[in-house]
Amino acid sequence: MTELLMTSTIGLPANRQQAEQWSLVLRAANIPSAIEFEKHSWVIKVSPVHEKKAIGEIAAYMEENSDWPLSRPKKRVQLPVLTKSQPPTLLMMGALVILYVITGPWDEGSNWFSQGAVSGKQILEHGQWYRLVTGLTLHADVVHLVGNVIIGGVLVHFLCRLLGHGLGWFLILASGTLGNFINILLHGNTHNSVGFSTAIFGTIGILSGYQAASKRSAALKEILLPLAAGAGLLAFLGTGGARTDLGAHFFGLLTGAVLGALLIFLPSQRILINKMSLQTNLFIVSLAIVALCWWFAIG
Repeated sequence: MTELLMTSTIGLPANRQQAEQWSLVLRAANIPSAIEFEKHSWVIKVSPVHEKKAIGEIAAYMEENSDWPLSRPKKRVQLPVLTKSQPPTLLMMGALVILYVITGPWDEGSNWFSQGAVSGKQILEHGQWYRLVTGLTLHADVVHLVGNVIIGGVLVHFLCRLLGHGLGWFLILASGTLGNFINILLHGNTHNSVGFSTAIFGTIGILSGYQAASKRSAALKEILLPLAAGAGLLAFLGTGGARTDLGAHFFGLLTGAVLGALLIFLPSQRILINKMSLQTNLFIVSLAIVALCWWFAIG
């Protein structure tokens, strides 16, 4: 085992009690550790292969308990916000492009749109709730597709770097679906829509809600940046016309903000976000939901 002294970025255990708390954190993460008193201070020892992970676990624990008084360091701990894994953003955005190549633009005679579009009548009168999801994967024209893939892709990528690819895509799908649902409830059975932009505005809401609820020192800047990107996307798509659904955009943004704010209630959120098994499972669940909804649509 090699000695792992917490650097000034993370801090030294102030006493035996705090050292034992950190040791419990490492034990919960299946990282073997030992507590020793050396050179007038307590230290945590782990093996070299666990050193990097151990620092991350301790740092995440300190962030979750930032209100507790720490003797060292005096400044509040600042952790890297982004996860280290690269989300499959290009793959997912590419899938939207491929589907558009297959389905083409909006066409009332197309089976893809007649079976998969968000239709108020089919949803409210016939219980075809899967359309709330399948409608997100269809696009009315190439302009909406390009806006969602390019501008939206940047936002999606950043969100997945922040929350992980599994949790990120699960919340994106949830915000888009809920946004479509509320929009249909208010517009009634005569309303129809398609497009991933509802989920993109949901992404903006998640980013803004999460940053605001986290109460970071740079919260205002971090809230304004995604909102500015949303304004750019809205300008690109237009604010009027039959193919621009402002209601879906607004409710996607609103539900996303609520979901993002609720993340702060997750216990040990940073530790959960960095658990690869959780991210992988949520990503698979998200893909399975989309596949299952399309199976209902064309089955």
